[in-house]
Amino acid sequence: MRTLKIAVVDDDDLIRATVCYMVRDACPGAEVVDFVSATYALHEIETGTVDLLITNCHMGDMDGPTLVRILREHKHSLPIIMISGSDGAKELGEMAGIDRFVPKHLLHSELGEAVNALLVPTFG
Repeated sequence: MRTLKIAVVDDDDLIRATVCYMVRDACPGAEVVDFVSATYALHEIETGTVDLLITNCHMGDMDGPTLVRILREHKHSLPIIMISGSDGAKELGEMAGIDRFVPKHLLHSELGEAVNALLVPTFG
């Protein structure tokens, strides 16, 4: 059985490190890869095996909704969680095709549950 691979994309180093820590805690044994750039994450997803994507909404090189739209247009069905503290981010993410949204202020209480909810149907 192969190891789960979870990609985390956020241009804020502290948030990205926090999300990676929380994902490793929620999914011990999963490989967690992190990216400061949505462009690099897109390349990894399109050339490798990623089982779950966690992305921020607003980033410098490419925002989360654009990343999600590109993946969905290329028929990538991997589950996607968007995290953000910005007003309107949930709607932008949902229009792009995310599966779950976690507000940054609820990261500690909701991220683990969201990760497990999306991975259990596929890898449970």
